[in-house]
Amino acid sequence: RVTDFLPGVNITYKLNNKTNIRLSGSQTVIRPEFRELTNFAFFDFELGATVLGNPGLVRSKISNADLRYELYPRAGELFTVGIFYKYFNDPIELYFNQSGVGTSNTFNYIQPDHATAFGAELEFRKKLDFTDALKNFTVQGNLSYIYNRVKSLDRPMQGQSPYLINASLQYDLEKPGLSTTLLFNQIGRRILYVGNQDVPAIWEAPRPLLDF
Repeated sequence: RVTDFLPGVNITYKLNNKTNIRLSGSQTVIRPEFRELTNFAFFDFELGATVLGNPGLVRSKISNADLRYELYPRAGELFTVGIFYKYFNDPIELYFNQSGVGTSNTFNYIQPDHATAFGAELEFRKKLDFTDALKNFTVQGNLSYIYNRVKSLDRPMQGQSPYLINASLQYDLEKPGLSTTLLFNQIGRRILYVGNQDVPAIWEAPRPLLDF
């Protein structure tokens, strides 16, 4: 049995009725799932490979800190910019094991000692009702830059992109209850599965996604 103390603090300094400076910090944990802990090998149809758990996995602890400037010009609108830092103790990663069980395509779970991430984030939401032609439209977006490293291996963590882009254009008609959204999303190049000394990591390339 493991007992974790998970404090969280959020301090907001109100500059005026529309502007805040927010400082927050927290300690969180990520606990491994049953399949990640078991010795049982199962076939993952998305991977097209066998995945074998690791009974030696322990829960990951993450220390978080965030400083943010928030501006709320009016109801339904916002502009925020912030910086953040995260410290990962024992992060869980999925890696390709060439000498796996029963097949050359086997994946296992590993835990590097620790990793860090820091970066900046910009978020905005703006109504376009400054003209009648656009009065039912709202534009919003979120941009993030993240520098992340597994210290002992000098590489990014599995699944961590160096940047994220989200943008949307929303059209609402309140009376008939109609709401539509055009959404754009793109992630930076990231490690999909960790490699080893004989096999390089498998990377996921960035691709723009457009949804309506």
